[in-house]
Amino acid sequence: MRLVASLLVATTMACGGPSAPAETTPVTPAAATPAAAKLLVYVDDSGVGLGGNDPVAYIADLEVVPGSQEHTSQHGGAIYRFASAEHKAAFDAAADQHAPQYGGYCAFAASQNRLSETDPTVFQVIDGQLLLFTDLSYKQQFNVDARGNKAKADQYWPGLVARHGT
Repeated sequence: MRLVASLLVATTMACGGPSAPAETTPVTPAAATPAAAKLLVYVDDSGVGLGGNDPVAYIADLEVVPGSQEHTSQHGGAIYRFASAEHKAAFDAAADQHAPQYGGYCAFAASQNRLSETDPTVFQVIDGQLLLFTDLSYKQQFNVDARGNKAKADQYWPGLVARHGT
């Protein structure tokens, strides 16, 4: 997967752990965006987020469900795929509520003020927000103090976007 800038500075999202790989540098899209509207999102080489999985299913069903190329939407610099037209409609009606936090980067890494890639099968939902993790160990480390780490990730995310977003 490559890193593409595309999540609003005001949005809060994160991922990674102390033993995570070194901070990753995002690939900059051709057109630059104004500093106030910098974005940062983790997508594959085709611009697809969440490994092509349905973002609504993570939250509504608490499971990883593959999306279809037949049902897609764009949001925050990523293309999202959905398992059904109903899930696409739900996303389109409230994209910010269904999109992954921290641009799809690892929530634990964000709580450490850094970026880390994620495995879209390692996730959890806190207060209706989708959090992704680099691997199971990062999720476990995050959950030692989930609320505290979420608060740290929320605090650090705008700075990460400012430094790495475009």
